[in-house]
Amino acid sequence: MLKHLLIEVIGHVSGLSDAQLEQIERSLPATKALIDLLNKAHPIIEQAHALYIEAQPLIDQARIELQTVGPAAQILIDVISHHLNKGSSPAEAAEAVRAALGGSIENVAQDRGMDRGMNRVTVFGGTGFVGRRVVHHLSVSTVTVRIASRHPVRVEGDNVEKITADAHDERSVEAAVMGADGVVNAISLYAEHGGDTFHSVHVEAAARIARVARRAGIKRFVHLSGIGADPASPSPYIRNRGEGEAAVQAAFPGAVVIRPAVMFAQDDAFLTTILSLLRILPAYPLFGDGRMRLQPVYVDDVAEAIAQVLRQAQRPYPIYELAGPRIYSYEELLRTIARTAGLRPMLVRIPFAFWSAAAGLAEILPHPPLTRNQVELMQIDTTASGSRPGFGLVGISPRSLEEELKAMLQHANEETQKAKKARTR
Repeated sequence: MLKHLLIEVIGHVSGLSDAQLEQIERSLPATKALIDLLNKAHPIIEQAHALYIEAQPLIDQARIELQTVGPAAQILIDVISHHLNKGSSPAEAAEAVRAALGGSIENVAQDRGMDRGMNRVTVFGGTGFVGRRVVHHLSVSTVTVRIASRHPVRVEGDNVEKITADAHDERSVEAAVMGADGVVNAISLYAEHGGDTFHSVHVEAAARIARVARRAGIKRFVHLSGIGADPASPSPYIRNRGEGEAAVQAAFPGAVVIRPAVMFAQDDAFLTTILSLLRILPAYPLFGDGRMRLQPVYVDDVAEAIAQVLRQAQRPYPIYELAGPRIYSYEELLRTIARTAGLRPMLVRIPFAFWSAAAGLAEILPHPPLTRNQVELMQIDTTASGSRPGFGLVGISPRSLEEELKAMLQHANEETQKAKKARTR
């Protein structure tokens, strides 16, 4: 069948007659033998194709399973290697693994962190939205956490320290990283004020912290950035984020960049603001046509991933993209939030030019509800590229926005009921 099909195709393209094609076939014995062999192999090829189609769902499922099990398997490999390197016998190493599995994978991960000697970590921006959660996730293990902040802070926990530090002052940074094994830079700036500009914070200060950390012999450096960071962007905020990544990796070869998508939590300025406005506005203004895509991620998942990257024994990837389990258009996100909260808003499309002008006026306020960099971010898709490692490689399943929003609404309702009962007493 294949032989005749090939001859028919050649004849159609070349315009040769059947007799001429037969003559060519007789004069090319090797070609004829190849066609005969392909003709015999055709049923096998068809069978292999059918088997591949049948196996494809299993291949996809195995890939998902390996993403989940892979980090745990790596932990076990690290534990075994550690004990063998110390001179333990294979039987002793196996017993150590059995003992570890008697607890949980989380305990094994913590033991792996101890193998790296990650005993003290300095967190710059440790009082911020992400930073304080990184502090929490590190402090619940055996790691001592040092919060580096410009302002005095009250610390909680036996293994949490505080130090007054200014990221713009090199000596101050040196004192903050002294004696640490790991450093996290979680300093962010969303609106420029005074001497704090996007460039001074996201590029100059970030590079300074990385440079000092390298000189101090820090074992692992983690820099918090964001999905969408681009040194070629016309937006000063987005451009300086991208330039900051490059400056950090140049100052500290081997630095790890964490790029989260837009983050949400009960105390955020994103989800809570949207929810409040949906409740009070008769019509909710959309950014542009509402088609911009985003992949919101729970901030505690990001903080836990940073802690895992610090603790893991194997060499981490240079960049991680951390995004939630679902991609929304901005309009879909608003409707999802409204539906979960039992609201039915009217959505109105507003051009970005209006938003930019409104944000420029809002930035005059001490705590602006909207900034121009937020407007600029709303004009680009902030979703994971799919080409970078993410939560799967640190053993975390990111929580959904709907799940956390329901918990947030339930908590708010319980607090309201408590307040009502207190007033009636």
